[in-house]
Amino acid sequence: MENNTKPLPLNTTTHGKTCPICGKNSYSPAGIHPQCAIQQADAPRQKKLADEKRARKLREESSKAVTAKR
Repeated sequence: MENNTKPLPLNTTTHGKTCPICGKNSYSPAGIHPQCAIQQADAPRQKKLADEKRARKLREESSKAVTAKR
């Protein structure tokens, strides 16, 4: 029987930078994938929209409660 295992690579270093968002190698000059950069940039905007929606819903519920008491 022959040993059919492949030899181990001599150089196991990774090329490129590691993306801080997804943790995978990124070959872009900035070191972050474009789709990850968009996701990172959209996060504060999405949080702001969610907060505004939550505040609007609370205002509507409180106005309904005041109207119901009258």
